[in-house]
Amino acid sequence: MGRKLILHDLQAEEAANHLPQESDSITLVHAQPRIQSCIGCFGCWIKTPGTCLIDDEGRTFGKLIPECDELIVVSKCIYGSLSPDVKLTLERSISVSLPFFHLVNGEMHHVPRYKKMPDLAYHFYGSDITEREKNTARKLTAANALNLYAPNNYVFFHYSMEGLKEALA
Repeated sequence: MGRKLILHDLQAEEAANHLPQESDSITLVHAQPRIQSCIGCFGCWIKTPGTCLIDDEGRTFGKLIPECDELIVVSKCIYGSLSPDVKLTLERSISVSLPFFHLVNGEMHHVPRYKKMPDLAYHFYGSDITEREKNTARKLTAANALNLYAPNNYVFFHYSMEGLKEALA
């Protein structure tokens, strides 16, 4: 089993009951309101390469990503997208790229900072996820995987916390 980094928006009790326990091979990161938004200062690119200048719990999230084999994102599905706290935390991972650009499949993208990046798996939960939201979520997952240079990407939908727990076991 490879190293897994799990970013989630679950409340403490839900996380304890439905996510795997933190261990040598599993790191849990709780996306929470205390993590500030990226301010676009470029400090993680220029002043402290790979580390955000904002001194909060989101500071080292970007450094954790290339250290794992799989980045698992657990988020409430909101109109086919991520919850605000998960989105904000992922935005703080811009330090996995460099401030330079190149073309990928005819599109402009940042150059990756690291040679090896993890697979990306999005686990959306919610009792009423529509087909339209699923299609949006699939497109979002593929786009984020491209930006993170994830070699593989997967998207899963869970209508109950028990389903999520089974999938992550």
